Amino acid sequence: MKKSFILTLLTIITLGLFRPVTALAEEQKLPSGTDLSQIGQKIQDFVKEHEKTTAGMATTVFDKDGTIYQGSFGYMNKEKGIKADDNSVFEWGSVGKLAIWVSVMQLWEEGKIDLDEDIRTYLPEGFMKTLRYDKPVTMTDLMNHQAGFGESTHAYKEDKGLSIEEILAVNQPEQSYEPGTMTAYSNFSASLAAYIVERISGQDFSAYVHEHIFQPLGMKDTALSADFKENPKIYQKRMEQISYRADGQTSMGTSYFHLGLYPAGNAVSTLADFQKFAQALLKKEKLFKHAETWTTLYTATSNYPGTDMPLNMHGFWTREYGTTLVGHGGNSTGYSSYILLDLKNGIGMTVMTNQDHELVYNYEMPALVFGPKKKTDSATFDKFQSGNYRSARYFASGPMSISRTLLYTQFVKKSKDNPLLTQNFSVVSGSGDETKVTASYGDNFRVKDSEFFTDWALLISAAVGIVFSIILFLARGGLDFFRFAFKKGQSKTPKSLRIWTYLTSLAGVGVAINFLLLFNTFATNDLSFLASWRYIVFAGLGLILAGCAVFPLLTKARKGLSKSRLYLTVLTSLSALAIVVNILYWSLYQWWAL
Repeated sequence: MKKSFILTLLTIITLGLFRPVTALAEEQKLPSGTDLSQIGQKIQDFVKEHEKTTAGMATTVFDKDGTIYQGSFGYMNKEKGIKADDNSVFEWGSVGKLAIWVSVMQLWEEGKIDLDEDIRTYLPEGFMKTLRYDKPVTMTDLMNHQAGFGESTHAYKEDKGLSIEEILAVNQPEQSYEPGTMTAYSNFSASLAAYIVERISGQDFSAYVHEHIFQPLGMKDTALSADFKENPKIYQKRMEQISYRADGQTSMGTSYFHLGLYPAGNAVSTLADFQKFAQALLKKEKLFKHAETWTTLYTATSNYPGTDMPLNMHGFWTREYGTTLVGHGGNSTGYSSYILLDLKNGIGMTVMTNQDHELVYNYEMPALVFGPKKKTDSATFDKFQSGNYRSARYFASGPMSISRTLLYTQFVKKSKDNPLLTQNFSVVSGSGDETKVTASYGDNFRVKDSEFFTDWALLISAAVGIVFSIILFLARGGLDFFRFAFKKGQSKTPKSLRIWTYLTSLAGVGVAINFLLLFNTFATNDLSFLASWRYIVFAGLGLILAGCAVFPLLTKARKGLSKSRLYLTVLTSLSALAIVVNILYWSLYQWWAL
């Protein structure tokens, strides 16, 4: 009797406690309006719709209490039939930068760093070599990617056993903008912050993150270093996997890249560990000692111009869907990942793929959870003016500067299809040559017409010079072959000028071939664009062409030439000069500046 009463009482209590919670969960909806119980099916249907372009993908949707949905799809090695599962590992790419910013905030919480202090306070004397503005660069500037630095080659170089300090100390990017005025995504800036963490903590950055972030969160299946070998299990798993192009079909092999500047984006883990990190950020637990630190972390440090909409929160980017999200996306060689957090509604999402620059799952699928991406308003479209726009993240100096015009600048017409305004939520500020388009991860600015036309005038002059060189080589060679084959006797042109013509035209053709090879590496994301030999070749050919350009002025061979031959000689010299000017203007000879 007593036992029966106790069982009945427990049943009543159990029903009373848990049935309402179950009912509440069934009624609860995600920010997109989708029921929690339906999101799994929504994601599965989405994957089915895009399976032809899917390699491997893993995702979780979670709240502060736990996992709402988790799924793995596709293959980590299609050739061997290895499916994506709970044991698969994915690279984080730039999501790893969140570990930098959490580390910085931990040191800030301990009073060891002032976010608004000149960063030179925490660096060796004379470490920063390219600063050109009086306004100091602060840690907040580094977090906002507003330190003034554009693109640099540091994050494209393989590990050669150098420390973060040694890598950052050389070939520092030009400071193109005054701190705080332009958002230009910068791997150099983020890695500089990681180096400051090392300086203040006295620990190697990888060791610091493992001790102060990964271990407290129980992340045993994560590696963060240049080679991942501090975690042999994860390293071995990574080496068994294959990655693919964005089409989901073209294999990239293991695509294992030892990134020397690893804090910028060289972490790898299972989906479970990735979620542990993301969930701690959403739940606001374990990483900081005081609640006030979390409040500070998620306070805007930069806004969209002319608005109170946050753009960046101490290194965490915002994304506008049906609600404002914070987090970070990442791309490494063959992998793409994302952490997205809806702090208002307490919902988070992680996405991991083994595809290079993957967009469908990282940018489209989150709408299933958070609602459709916010569109740029009509007033912004009206304010926008047609012109040539350049990403603020570009190579401002060195041999890669030629890419600023060829790859980083585009003419954008005022239209409904404006790519700067339709791809992401954007805000236009300024006017005329001071126009700037701000979106998450960086600005695009209008290029002055004078600069644009100067760049293209020089490029066109080089192209004309190269075409002339090719024609000249074929014509000269054809004539000489004709004379030799049909025994027409020797040319009346002095031998020295014939040799000069061959040398000049061949050098011009050599520049063309070297440039085409270089441009092909850009087009295919081949990191061999950094190979020094390419620019040594430019330097050597430039010297030859410079000598050829002035040779007719220094020799007596030009005397007695017919007007037509003299005219051809002048054109040949000018073509060589045009190519040399471009090699100098674009610094293509500076192999040491890579």
